[in-house]
Amino acid sequence: MAGMLAGKAALITGGANGIGRATALLFAEEGARVAAADLNLEGAEETAAMIREAGGEAIALSVEVSDAEQVEVMVDATVEAFGRIDCAFNNAGIAPINVGNNAKRTHSWSEEGFDRMIEVNLKGVWLCMKSEIGRMLETGGGAIVNTSSIAGLAGLPTSSGYVAAKHGVSG
Repeated sequence: MAGMLAGKAALITGGANGIGRATALLFAEEGARVAAADLNLEGAEETAAMIREAGGEAIALSVEVSDAEQVEVMVDATVEAFGRIDCAFNNAGIAPINVGNNAKRTHSWSEEGFDRMIEVNLKGVWLCMKSEIGRMLETGGGAIVNTSSIAGLAGLPTSSGYVAAKHGVSG
């Protein structure tokens, strides 16, 4: 496949569905070799299969982005498959509904739900960048895009943990 990313190796977290899947398919259409990574391995495998069926090159990886060891394994597997990582899209994330805090005001959030939101949506991005940057520097550099949200720019009364995590990503 020819295009703007011809021959490049891309790692996409949250690659099982939504924005991550759409990005993986677009990157592949532009010629990238894609590693679709997600906690939902079945969904990541579906994404990789869609890319291969369209004539591209792709692998699927399972990852819990808040776990440093799993992130290292994901990055190592991508480099093993493609020789390098030229671009990474750190898109894995969860919403308040995933931690039982949907539509709850700050004083009603559980501490466990808040912690999980920060672990995945902020720490997960940081762990991915930490590992990706190290490998990119070994092979001449690369580019990283991190998914945030409008919630990273403006508060929402029912999403305090989500807002805090996404603001941390936006910086």
